[in-house]
This record gives sequence, C-alpha cells and structure tokens, in this order.
Amino acid sequence: MIYLASHCNDTELAVDAWAEAVAWLPARVREGLSGYWRWQDRQAGLYGKLLLRRVGQAATGRVPDLSQLRTDTYQRPSLADMPDFDFNISHTAGLVVCGGATGMGRLGVDVERIGAVDITEFRRVFTEGEYAYLSGLDEPAAEFFRLWTRKEAVMKADGRGFYLDPSGIDCLSERVSVGGVGYGVMPLDLGNAYAAHVAARSVEAVCMLG
Repeated sequence: MIYLASHCNDTELAVDAWAEAVAWLPARVREGLSGYWRWQDRQAGLYGKLLLRRVGQAATGRVPDLSQLRTDTYQRPSLADMPDFDFNISHTAGLVVCGGATGMGRLGVDVERIGAVDITEFRRVFTEGEYAYLSGLDEPAAEFFRLWTRKEAVMKADGRGFYLDPSGIDCLSERVSVGGVGYGVMPLDLGNAYAAHVAARSVEAVCMLG
C-alpha cells in the first residue's frame, strides 16, 4: 500500500507559529530550513517533514525519527533506521505532497501547479513522440503538466532523478520503462489547479490520507 498526504502552503505562518512548529525538529533539520530565504520554501520543507511523519506512521505503525534522515549519492533522502520504508516529497506553489510505502521498493511523487507554459522552451526534456503530441494540441498547458509530472515521478522512483536524461524516458504509455525496469504511474486528484502523479513498480493500492 502506498500512503499519500498533502498540505496547503499558500499562507505564511506568523513568527510565533513558525517557532512553535519547528521546535520539535532535530537541530540539523531546523538549520537546513533556515537556509531558505523564501518563506514558501521554508514552509514547504516544514510541511514535508510533518507529512513524512504522518505517512511514515500510516505505512509502518511508528512515527519516523527525523534525526535518521540521510541522503545518497543522488541526493535522495531516506531514513537510516527504516530501510524497508521509502518515501518521496514534492512541492509546488501552494501545495506539498508526500508519499510513502513499506516493502515496495522506491516510489516517486511529483506535483505541479498548472499555468501558462511555452512548450518550445522544454523541447529538450521530452521524447520526439511526446513533443509531437504536445505540439499538436491547441491548448497544451494542462497536458504538459500531466505528462511532466508522470515523467518526474518515474525519474524519482528510479532513484536517480535528474541524473537521468528526461528526453530518453517515454511517458506516453500506461507503464513507463527506465533501464529495463517498468513502473506504474497513477494520477492524483489534488484539485483542478494541480497535476500530480505517483510512480512505483506497482501502484494498484494507493491510500490518500484525509
């Protein structure tokens, strides 16, 4: 089972509310958040950690110890004391999403706020088939973000993220293959303003926490 949760991030917390919210975080995590100069990024980091605790508890039965957070050579985070639990966090304007599962291998989550976009500026990140498909649409914006979040979710599930070449990953098919490994991809309904997907070897069982 893949568990997912989201949190709105469109209003800046008051100074005292921020101080109270981060007080429980390990010092190393607090210091990392303080390095962001935009409040949106600081709060996205905070809400991501809150969602990780919630999703982790749902998936494993215990609240994750955030002092155990580590990153690998691809800068992908994990929890050192929970090797069977994998998680992924994504954020965009106004929203943060976290997904997690136990015993299912890696998973990837991506969310983007839908807006105006010039697809010619992104030619290099799509396959020829994907770009031809988008170019044939009268209004490609929503489909652009749908296709992009599929692609990024798969890249994150692979574990290498943007160390991969996105133009070499065809996301038009129902299952997406990276290096001979197939991934299922499921859309997430987070409101009309957003496009979002979760990717894993299997996405047949997904639970969105209320």
